[in-house]
Amino acid sequence: MSLPEAVLIDVPADPRFLNIISAAIEAYLDRVPEIDDRGTIIYNLKLAAQECCTNIIDHSYAEESGGRIGVCLTVLREPRRLVVEFHDTGISVEPATVTEPQLKVGSERGYGLFLMHELMDDVNYSQDERGNCWRLVKLL
Repeated sequence: MSLPEAVLIDVPADPRFLNIISAAIEAYLDRVPEIDDRGTIIYNLKLAAQECCTNIIDHSYAEESGGRIGVCLTVLREPRRLVVEFHDTGISVEPATVTEPQLKVGSERGYGLFLMHELMDDVNYSQDERGNCWRLVKLL
């Protein structure tokens, strides 16, 4: 089985461009054969990507305009999984300091990181001299 090459996307850190990332995820996975429950997996990936990018826009680039979000989509083997990496050069974050949402109370905001962890098989954050990187993994 031949898997697609990595796809790189670079968009402005602006909510008006998030649909481009969602469309790219769906189009990319349309080229990957034999995905069980394709519709659910694509929906979950798109939602997690939207939450990740919204957090980057609202928090990493909260104090500046003109930021960019780099996205890399890659399907890997053994186990077969989609890896989506989001790169930015904004303010770094410490995920351990983010409070869990109070699900019984309800709120309009604060569910992004929680949803990312619920929808993905693995979520990692790292930073280095080049900036911030969120790595979301979904088994296929």
